[in-house]
Amino acid sequence: MSELSIGSLLDDEKRASLQNFSENLPTTAIKTIQDRTKRDIVSKVAFLIGIDDKYFGIGQIENMNPQFYRSVYDEMNQDKEARIVRNLCRLRTKLQRNFKAIFTEMNSDIKNLDSIPDLVPQDALKALEEDGINFVRARRRLDEYIVDVHNYLLPHVPNCQKFLPDWIKWPYIRNLFFINKGNTVEGNKEAARSYSEFRDLYPYQAFINWYPDDGDGNILRDDAKFLPILYERNRDKFYDMSKVTEAGDAALTNPEEFLSAAGRVIIAVDCENADPCKVIGIIKDLDAKGMLEKISKILLVDDEHTSSQWRALRRNENLPLEYYLTDRVKDEKSAVDVALTIKFYREIAESKAEGNPIDSAIIISSDCDFWPLIELTPEVKFLVMLEYDNCSQAYYQRLQNNDIPFFYIDEFFMAGNIELKTEVVLQEVIHEIEDNHLSKLNLFSVINRALSKLDLKMNDAEISQFLEKYITAMTIGFAKNGSAVLQNKPTLKY
Repeated sequence: MSELSIGSLLDDEKRASLQNFSENLPTTAIKTIQDRTKRDIVSKVAFLIGIDDKYFGIGQIENMNPQFYRSVYDEMNQDKEARIVRNLCRLRTKLQRNFKAIFTEMNSDIKNLDSIPDLVPQDALKALEEDGINFVRARRRLDEYIVDVHNYLLPHVPNCQKFLPDWIKWPYIRNLFFINKGNTVEGNKEAARSYSEFRDLYPYQAFINWYPDDGDGNILRDDAKFLPILYERNRDKFYDMSKVTEAGDAALTNPEEFLSAAGRVIIAVDCENADPCKVIGIIKDLDAKGMLEKISKILLVDDEHTSSQWRALRRNENLPLEYYLTDRVKDEKSAVDVALTIKFYREIAESKAEGNPIDSAIIISSDCDFWPLIELTPEVKFLVMLEYDNCSQAYYQRLQNNDIPFFYIDEFFMAGNIELKTEVVLQEVIHEIEDNHLSKLNLFSVINRALSKLDLKMNDAEISQFLEKYITAMTIGFAKNGSAVLQNKPTLKY
């Protein structure tokens, strides 16, 4: 019996391409940091373009490690010109991001910006008013308000040049605030189309004069990343990296160097505190570079409440993978940390007993609870892979002080992130359709039920002929509302 196709999702070519998921992931280069990079410039730019307060550590618990410097925020927030630019940019981002919803409120419910608190930052409007800009006006269209932001920015952005050092080419920074023909409705509409389509690729989804490339990643990660990209977009090159790095941070390294010096290695993954896409990307990259030969085991310890994306990695039978799923005795308490630690020590002990000890380990987790494991296993060399937003300052400092190599993987797989997420979702959809729906559909049973209802009979040969001639030509497609529909049905005469 031939196989039914499920639209384009289940054709033979797509099925074959997804049979071994990890083999089809794009190879990427692991992002490494050789020096401790500064964030002075990106912190100032982030303040001016209106990046949310929480990324400066405001509103977070004290030991969190913010992306940008709180001291920069406090300094610039005392300056009227910087405040005006920041609040205008915050306002413009919200107007562009929520354009349709705000437009509806203004036209259907006859509201103005100062009466839509869920969509428009009222604190920005109030701060602008206190600084002498009465932004809200009667009978003003939303697209005209966006033009107003551009016009208000014109005299105030130049006054913020004083915050940037003289060695930076100020026009490149200034250009971030002014789109082409920004003083016209048409110019803003053109920029809005790019923003709407690629919003996730803009830095923290802030609306600026930028045409993003999915290979850029987080352009505001640090000064060493931001300035070369900024100069390149202006057909220039930034040369003096000594101004944006602090050399001598030996604690930061890369997996290739670590693995080259290692004997046998175990990779321990805390699935509760690691991004599945990034971990898949890392393992794919190591495999492409022939570095997995030294890996004795990839230990995944998961919690019953975490993401099913880990299935994509577990299905690769070529990996030395062990997957352990923990359940919870109490709903609010996970057992992943304890389980991973115990299984890790068992691997170390068994390797010693076999006379082929594991001498190196990679911990993929941002959880500082694994520090005792590192501290109490001095015979093993560790590399820690962690995520910037999830790593506390205390843990970062502990690793630094003890010369434990680590690096941040936040934008490691940014270039292929959209494609990877698409593949993960597609594989899960196919799994859901095949395992939970198609597996319950048997055409011989359907035909026999139909014959029974009609009080008719066919022998096996007649059923096979009927199936081949009339049924297998049909396909299953999907309507716009997601419902399954039969396609290519035979024409009926009666």
